[in-house]
Amino acid sequence: MRSITRVSLVIAASAALVGSLALPASAADTVATVTVPAGQLTISAPASADLGTVAPGSPISAALGTVTVSDLRAGVQGWDAQVNMSDFVGTNTATVIAAASATYTPGTAAESGTSTVTPSAQTGLATAKTVQAATGVSGNNTAAWDADLSFTAPADALADTYTATLTHSVL
Repeated sequence: MRSITRVSLVIAASAALVGSLALPASAADTVATVTVPAGQLTISAPASADLGTVAPGSPISAALGTVTVSDLRAGVQGWDAQVNMSDFVGTNTATVIAAASATYTPGTAAESGTSTVTPSAQTGLATAKTVQAATGVSGNNTAAWDADLSFTAPADALADTYTATLTHSVL
């Protein structure tokens, strides 16, 4: 009988303890949200480059300066930086030297954020060619590189100052 009484007391004490735990009379959840907006994918490049003076039939190369891609899209999509170039046109003679005479050589990119950027030298710049490719992107990232532009003057080039437009783009 004592055993039954003890068991009854233990059960009663346990029930009293469970009953005394504070349970909310009511509960309400609040859903908290935050938005991370997608920014833009942009590229910046030097406004001008002077390759210097070159003799007909000779090559010349010059540093362009720093090109920077800023990817603030906060996503995982990679990007390609491309260049294309118009033909060189003589200021006085209007003589045309094809953009095929130029080569773009990008340096290794200094990167921030999460991405892997791979350079690729390109010749024949009349059509857009990829010079840096970003893969493994996660979130915002930037890449900056210096590039060299090389040019070989044709052996029959006329004396003049030639101008071309080098366009950097990112997609």
